[in-house]
Amino acid sequence: MLDSAVVSHVDAEAERAIKRYLIAFENRSSVAIVAPDRVEMMSNQPWLAGWQVTDCTSRFEPTPAPEGVATGDADELIFESSGTVGDPKLVRYRKSTIRACATAIAQTLGLDPDREYISLVNPRFAYGLSIIHSHCIAGVPVQFRPTPVSVSEWAALRDVLRGNSTVYLVPHQSFWLAQDVSWRLDGPVELIFAGTALTQSMVDNLRPSFPNATVTNMYGQAELGPRVATCRAAIDDFAEGDVGRPLPGVNVRVDARDDIDRGGNIVVDSPFRMSGYVTMSGADPNGSSQRAVSNWWTTGDIGCLNKGHLHVLGRAADDVNFLGNRVRLHDVRAVVRSVPGVLDARVSAVPHQVYGQRPSVRVLVKAPNDSVEMAVRKALGHTMGAAAGAILISIIDWASLPESGKL
Repeated sequence: MLDSAVVSHVDAEAERAIKRYLIAFENRSSVAIVAPDRVEMMSNQPWLAGWQVTDCTSRFEPTPAPEGVATGDADELIFESSGTVGDPKLVRYRKSTIRACATAIAQTLGLDPDREYISLVNPRFAYGLSIIHSHCIAGVPVQFRPTPVSVSEWAALRDVLRGNSTVYLVPHQSFWLAQDVSWRLDGPVELIFAGTALTQSMVDNLRPSFPNATVTNMYGQAELGPRVATCRAAIDDFAEGDVGRPLPGVNVRVDARDDIDRGGNIVVDSPFRMSGYVTMSGADPNGSSQRAVSNWWTTGDIGCLNKGHLHVLGRAADDVNFLGNRVRLHDVRAVVRSVPGVLDARVSAVPHQVYGQRPSVRVLVKAPNDSVEMAVRKALGHTMGAAAGAILISIIDWASLPESGKL
């Protein structure tokens, strides 16, 4: 049973939406969780007749089934991935799978009723839902808060933190949390991150404000429960890319690749894997919602295993033939991340009517700075020559990242 009483939200309307979702979850009513601007459209979909549709923030729309119309399975959950690459997708789960993963997460984190848990994560994302479910399974209170959007709101959040506080957040929020260099909390606060890569520069930025913190770095995907592995370390012992050991029951392997010098494709066999994808119209884009013949899921990330710990090195990316050069996108990311002032980078190949494909680089910086693009092109020029001048480069400051934190 899920103990809905342990989940609260400082916004009364959002708390009501979350409570209604949990009631629907427990009452064997299938639920679809989507963005606020999609709730009305989804609640009018015939294939969702008899379901509940919500954004877990303000909207909750039952979709009564017409008399005599079968409503199908009443024990499913559908929600949107946050879109690591490309557009967000709808993923479909059995509720029993969600419960099992939540139980494993609660056990792995060791949720403690003597600690004060605060979440800055949108509850409709896979990460936010996993917080709701794991705390309800464990019976340990957690309070959701809207993401602060101003300097004063972040200051107000810092004022409520204590030594026994545990804060769930996405990596880019670390810069806001520690922006006041005069503020410091010496207690053993725990900072839990998931949703996208946590970099060394982010943790270094936190250290002056939280010198005795524990940093927990969680890795997963919306398609995999969503949690795969978890690493907990003192802030001084944090190692970028180390996401720790897999959850109980989860197996991870790394398939070697000839085109990279270290590591290979991360492949996961998880009992918490989704049933399949589904489109907004209810169709399965892959033609079947059943598990693949192989239980192993290729994550799209590259990494390595070391003493039982999984280390994520970045997104897997194919080589691109660009202006007569063979461009290794993984190497491009490494070069860009070495540039002073760059916090992180995402590299992909985008279609181009003249070149066929060209590399696209999204560069994360702390504040807008015109000199960063010039420095990035100069660094790439040393390895790629004149072709660096034609690469698409976008400079993104961390304050303008989406709520999911995805670059």
